[in-house]
Amino acid sequence: MSKPRAVTLIKTDPPAEREDEWNEWYSNVHSPGRFECGFLAFRRFEIVPDQPQVDTRQGGQAKYLAIMELPDTDVLTSPAYDAVTERWMATPPDSFEHRTMKLPKLARGVLELIGQYPDDNQPLLPDTKYVFLSAHEVPEAIHEEFNEWYVEEHMPLVLCEPGFNTVRRYVHRSDRFPPILGEGGELFTHLSIWDIDGLEAFQNPKFAGYTVTPWQKRMRRLFTLKMSNIYREIARGVAP
Repeated sequence: MSKPRAVTLIKTDPPAEREDEWNEWYSNVHSPGRFECGFLAFRRFEIVPDQPQVDTRQGGQAKYLAIMELPDTDVLTSPAYDAVTERWMATPPDSFEHRTMKLPKLARGVLELIGQYPDDNQPLLPDTKYVFLSAHEVPEAIHEEFNEWYVEEHMPLVLCEPGFNTVRRYVHRSDRFPPILGEGGELFTHLSIWDIDGLEAFQNPKFAGYTVTPWQKRMRRLFTLKMSNIYREIARGVAP
């Protein structure tokens, strides 16, 4: 099986009623239904409240998160994908397919992989059940410096700490795939998905006493932090 080079990321709050039924549908019908058009795998998550030593909850985030793994973005322009889309559009207006598109804080974006660390033989889906998502809105003029700072300074400082295993970095391809945003939904230009062992990854006393570097201080003045949240996996699937 080819390695994923892109993802679709979907954030949303649940419906006001039938939340359990909606989750069952999303995990067992909607998500695996995308395998037939070339999706490789999916993971679904529920947000975790903030931790005592580090503020890991960016306010106002949607409760649920889905990450759909793609071999590349071409999957989303294929006849097979169009056929799946046409089929769900033909479902009744009160179906979960249609209702999901109207949920609060809906945000769907297509993101392309720009780096993963370490890059040797990572599995399609990790064994760990928690992720930390860090997302930024970065002005185009500083994309290059932002990437240099993140890879050369920021990532090594974090990956050397216990509980942080791998990180994948993505850029939002809004130029080719306009985002879908509902009321209260928002996305970003850059995303990092950190696979972590669990909540204890952020209970390291070093985080509480961390001193911001001059380079990081400069970058913080230039970008906007959009997400800084821990999520617990609630479902996963891999294409046959």
